[in-house]
Amino acid sequence: MPAHVIYGDSFLVAERLRRVKAEAGVADLMDSNRHVVSAGQARPDEVLATCNSLPFLDTMRLVEIEGVLATQQGSGGGRRSGRRSASATGAWSQLTDAVPTLPDTTFLIFVDGDVQQGNPLLRSLSEHCAVHREATPNAQALLQWIKQRAEDKGSSITPPAMQVLAELVGGDLWTIDRELEKLSLYATGRSITDADVRAMVPYAQEANIFAAVDSIMDGRPGPALRSFMQLMEDGQEPLYIIAMIERQLRLIALARDLTDRGVAQPDLGRRMGTNSDFVVRKTLGQARRLTLTQIRSKYRRVLESDLAIKQGRLEPALSLQLLVADLATS
Repeated sequence: MPAHVIYGDSFLVAERLRRVKAEAGVADLMDSNRHVVSAGQARPDEVLATCNSLPFLDTMRLVEIEGVLATQQGSGGGRRSGRRSASATGAWSQLTDAVPTLPDTTFLIFVDGDVQQGNPLLRSLSEHCAVHREATPNAQALLQWIKQRAEDKGSSITPPAMQVLAELVGGDLWTIDRELEKLSLYATGRSITDADVRAMVPYAQEANIFAAVDSIMDGRPGPALRSFMQLMEDGQEPLYIIAMIERQLRLIALARDLTDRGVAQPDLGRRMGTNSDFVVRKTLGQARRLTLTQIRSKYRRVLESDLAIKQGRLEPALSLQLLVADLATS
């Protein structure tokens, strides 16, 4: 019986899943012979019964199960999570043990996210299934992935543009793919350049904000004012810029609090609500230069500036200039 395990980066998993189904000719089966179930919402005995059923007016029955391996991922190592994990093992082991005996007309695919290599269900399934681990590329591999993805879209991209895109977006392949789709249309007939990336990718605006906030953190009012004035000349409204400063200070406070509590860097992005390695890295660098007391003081000053504008006591541009000068000298 054909069986596959596909796990890892969600974008690459989705791509591999499409290829596996297309190569096996099971992508266009009748609806009655295509089953997609979630391990968290399905009963293993019912799934096993489906797998043992012969296809109806078709040559194959496709059964796609999501999240089985995740039932074996510990949630903290405590005794309670261990009992829950053992329970999940018993529930799904009847299916994983039955894989070699399922009908040849059943095409079974286990789909999952990142799992540990020691996952017991993964070990069990690897004896009877084709296993595809789709790891998120990083460093040079990510640059090569960006280059290939641009070529797949009928475009090309310069090395500096690849580097900028990787730094801004990080390993979020879904976002990179969307941005490359947009950039390939924007740069029709020529290679995508780093200038295109900076002009079209939303994260580039965050990079400009980071640079301006860096000047504030370093106590350089002159460069800070010039940076924020440039943002206004580029068409950004003062209230938007103030909101971005407030957002960045909030991220800095969160990053400082999480690191003080010992949260590991790989978990910081998720806890901060961002998929961008660039955002995490830059925010951490800024958080290390300030105490929580200093962050709170600057945050209060931002709120005062925003209130002064909304109450009509100061013009937006003037309020922004005074705010930047105060933040850089406090």
